[in-house]
Amino acid sequence: MQRPLYETASPEQLTHAMEKAAGKLLIVDFDETLWLRNSTECFLAHARPAPLAAAILRGLDLTRPWRVIGGRRRARDYRDWLRVMAIATLMPWTLRSWARIAPKLGRTFANTALEDLIGKARPARFVVFSNGYEAIIAPLLQCYPGTRPELAAASLRSGWKWRRAGKLANAEAYFDAGQLDDATVVTDHEDDAELLARVSNGLLCVWPDARYEKAFAKR
Repeated sequence: MQRPLYETASPEQLTHAMEKAAGKLLIVDFDETLWLRNSTECFLAHARPAPLAAAILRGLDLTRPWRVIGGRRRARDYRDWLRVMAIATLMPWTLRSWARIAPKLGRTFANTALEDLIGKARPARFVVFSNGYEAIIAPLLQCYPGTRPELAAASLRSGWKWRRAGKLANAEAYFDAGQLDDATVVTDHEDDAELLARVSNGLLCVWPDARYEKAFAKR
C-alpha cells in the first residue's frame, strides 16, 4: 500500500506524531494553527477609526483591484496584500497601535495545546512559516512562552510575491534541502498540501477553537 503523502490528524492524535520533530526542523503555520485567529483580518479589524477602515475595505471589495492586477486566477495572491497596504498607507498609525496591542492579543488567542506539544517535542529549529505578514505576526509572537520561534512570512512592501510563489517554493528557498527532508510541518490548510507532501512528517490538523473572522463583517 502506498504511503500517504501526509497525515490528517486530530489535535489528540498530534501527541505521538509530534514526537518525530525531536531534534529536527519543525515548521508551523500561524493563522488558525499556532494562533487561533487570522492575523491579517485581526489587524484590519483593529484599525481606528473603525468607520474609516471599514469604508476603505468596503471600497476595495466593491472595486476588486486585485482582479485588474492579477486576473481572476491570481486575484487571491494580491487581495490581502492590497487590503493591508491600503490601511497601512492611508491610516499609517495603525501599525504603531498594532505593535502596542498585538502582544496581548497574541496570548488571548494562543493555541496553548499546540505550544505545549512543541515544548515537549524539543525540535532543533522551530520556524513559524506563514503566508501572513511579518509586520503583523511578529508583535503577536512577542510574548510567546519560552524561546520565541523564528518567523518567515511575507513583507508588507512585496507580500504578493511571497503568496504568488507558494509555500513549497518559499520553503525550498528558505531552508536547507536536507533539513526540509526530515522536517515536520503542522498546518490547518489543504493549500499547503505540496509542502506537507515534501517533508517526512506532514501533519494537517484543524483546531476546533480556531476561527476565521473577516474584518468588519456584518453580523
